[in-house]
Amino acid sequence: MSPAIQAYLDQTAPLAGRATLWRWLLTGAFVVAGQTAATVAIFYIFAQASSLATGAPLGQSLAQIAGMGSPLSLVAILLTFSGFILGIMLGLRLLHRSRLGPILSRKGGFAWREFFHVSALFLALGIGAVGISHVFQDYNRNLSLGVWLFWLAPALVATFVQVFAEELVFRGYLQSQLAARFRSPLIWIGGPAVIFGALHLPNAAAFGANGWLVLLAPMLIGVIAGHVTARTGGIAAATGIHFANNCLGLLIVAVPGPFGALSLWLHPIDLSDIATVRPMILLNIGLILAAYGVYLLLIRRRDARLQPR
Repeated sequence: MSPAIQAYLDQTAPLAGRATLWRWLLTGAFVVAGQTAATVAIFYIFAQASSLATGAPLGQSLAQIAGMGSPLSLVAILLTFSGFILGIMLGLRLLHRSRLGPILSRKGGFAWREFFHVSALFLALGIGAVGISHVFQDYNRNLSLGVWLFWLAPALVATFVQVFAEELVFRGYLQSQLAARFRSPLIWIGGPAVIFGALHLPNAAAFGANGWLVLLAPMLIGVIAGHVTARTGGIAAATGIHFANNCLGLLIVAVPGPFGALSLWLHPIDLSDIATVRPMILLNIGLILAAYGVYLLLIRRRDARLQPR
């Protein structure tokens, strides 16, 4: 077992006393309840603001927000993941007698510098890949540049809330709890990654026979995020990878559908066209692996420079 993995097991070992199935299930219930409450509150606030701005009836504005057909509705959907954070905070406080700090990092806080470095690296690699692929295929313009720039700041904030909340649940909480009880990374990295991927099943269903391949991408992101979390002892780098991936897929080039409401371009594809879509999915998976390979190479070189001579 590598020193980094052993250090992570040592870091999570003190959690073993309260790492029990019933606490995990009840915390999961808190997370679901938290997102439900956040969804109701955020949809109401956004609908009320939209109704005041446009003069439309509140019910009509609420239906538009829930319909996920506009940039405003997608921002609202992403912000509902803040309920995950509330649920984890309640679970930690009431069931584990703990706080967020220990599951954020070894030092007890979110490593913002690490987040920015990692997200910038993966965004740069992803945008480069988009630029190269644009030579071989034309993307369909979705939003005008002016509209896209108008929504960019709230979209970035909402995307961060979503990915931070998911990493907090799956890598910060669930992975650390499993690592406190089981030594095998197959369990404490693989388990959260499989659950994370399975939650994308409704999205994958739109891809028909390619749905199983679509599920591989979030599972792969989950495995990579889990490994990075163990290697760094915190969720900042994993959040950076997840943030870059979602920015590329939500804000730069999205697939047609409700999750493309904030993107600058759309892929010119029919999701039911198996033969056309499958190479695109495989290419996306390959790019994720290649980007992670570059990250590992840079990290190892950095670590080598820091070693005393």
